[in-house]
Amino acid sequence: MLSLLLFSLVLAACSLHAPAWYGITDEAPPDASTSGGTIDTTAEGPVEPGVTQTDPGEGTFGGSASQGGDSSSSGGTSGDDDKAVPVEVEIFLNSSSPMTEVGAVQVSVWTSRPVASVDIFEDDSPLVLGAAPANPVHVFEVTSDAVPGDGMRTIRAVAHAADGVSGEDTEELLIDVQPGGTDVWSPYVQAGPINGFTSAAMLGNGIGVAGFFETNEGLEAVAMRIDGTKGQPEGASILLGPVAVTGGGRGPAIAAAGDDVAFVAWTQPVAATTRWAWSRVEFGEAKGQTWTGPHETSVNAIAVVDDVLILAGAFEQGPDTHDLWVWWISAETGELLDARSFAAPPAEDQMNVRDEVARGVALVGDEVVVVGERDTKNDDNAPVRRTVVLRHTLDGEPLGEWTSPGELLDEDAGMGITPLRGGGFAVTGWARDKGSIRQILTRWFSAEGEAVAMRIEPTPLSDASGLALGEDREGKIIIAGTRQQPQTDANAWIFAVPGPVGARVWEVIRNGPGQGPDEAAGLALDAWGYAYVAGSEFDALQPRAFALRLYP
Repeated sequence: MLSLLLFSLVLAACSLHAPAWYGITDEAPPDASTSGGTIDTTAEGPVEPGVTQTDPGEGTFGGSASQGGDSSSSGGTSGDDDKAVPVEVEIFLNSSSPMTEVGAVQVSVWTSRPVASVDIFEDDSPLVLGAAPANPVHVFEVTSDAVPGDGMRTIRAVAHAADGVSGEDTEELLIDVQPGGTDVWSPYVQAGPINGFTSAAMLGNGIGVAGFFETNEGLEAVAMRIDGTKGQPEGASILLGPVAVTGGGRGPAIAAAGDDVAFVAWTQPVAATTRWAWSRVEFGEAKGQTWTGPHETSVNAIAVVDDVLILAGAFEQGPDTHDLWVWWISAETGELLDARSFAAPPAEDQMNVRDEVARGVALVGDEVVVVGERDTKNDDNAPVRRTVVLRHTLDGEPLGEWTSPGELLDEDAGMGITPLRGGGFAVTGWARDKGSIRQILTRWFSAEGEAVAMRIEPTPLSDASGLALGEDREGKIIIAGTRQQPQTDANAWIFAVPGPVGARVWEVIRNGPGQGPDEAAGLALDAWGYAYVAGSEFDALQPRAFALRLYP
């Protein structure tokens, strides 16, 4: 399956990832030995930004220039014999992003002398008319197979000089795109001392990841930055301190606050209990101060709103019993600005023995939305576990709450949340009938917090859970989690769905070399739709961290 193209008009020389522009020039025409071409998705990356490429055989793909004499108008610039000076034109395609060979495929034009504007056509359909002579003149934004456009393209460029002379070139160009769900770069594996990644966030040209590693004194939380171009660590990892619990939905959790700054929150052991902890991480610098919460607290997710941190977790009330809590904290001073709790009302739980825990938090429009799980009772008065959704204003005022009615399966829990560009949000997690295996359940919510759609990924005899999700640029939902396959081994599971209905678009099973609970716990999507996945897997009875970057 080939991924396909969604092309949008770009008139300014801009890119999300430091582009390698190819300029219109009045230098001598390049070697036109390559007529037509294929975008080779396995080729080396493009030239460095700011370097003018003049040989179409080196990183660009184009064809022979046409003289343009047949298109010249009278009254143009004259030479010694009073004839108009023709404009020679040549088309090139090149990939703009140094992060991957496929991302933004640019239409660039070479002319033998300066021109005033350029028109670009596909067959007879205009892509851009009257474009300024800057590069790229047009950009095909490579996404995936949801939008038609892959294959041979007939591109024609017409360049217009200020004196009325014009010239053109037409090329048959094949754009071959990687299929969705395949690796952009070889998966990064950290065999030690980092044992697993549990959260990921976009951080400049790459991702920041939080995880854990094992020491003689126990587990420690760690943060690392992974370069998006090569998929390798960028700088040294930053040790944050002892961590009590780890894994998808349990932390350590990371949230980005800029290209180089992130905040990491984790549950810290203290005495015979735990407490939440967080630290500001500036990659390339020493670890910042660690701030801690009260005893018997835990944190499973973190979000950043301007200079305010939102920690979502729980407050322990007894063995296996918690109240759900959310804390608003100043990122500058560590001051506690507000806190909200959620628990079953005393009329339903006089002894406060029911369990409520927050698993995910996200900024949705101008609201802070927290998802998690709670103990309640079904219609037969039997105890069950159900998803809970809590909505707040940015400064912590409650707006509403929703609890799953368990309309399809007895129990379910929300583990991850993502905002949707069209408004509202989506939540993933798990659902099951009591005593049965878990299956991934994803719900779509309106901007008012109403559940509007849901889907279950049937996994007979395979226990599965969604831990993180995100929406790519085409509206597909990417879900990362874990699945038993075979029943004695749990593997990381990453897949894309078109929406509440429809077959999965692609899926990836990450099976570690050893038997153990492999999981894809962290997910981050960039503006191009590429999915960064971080997690942990087992090798020789020891966990190891991994990170992937997948085509949309």
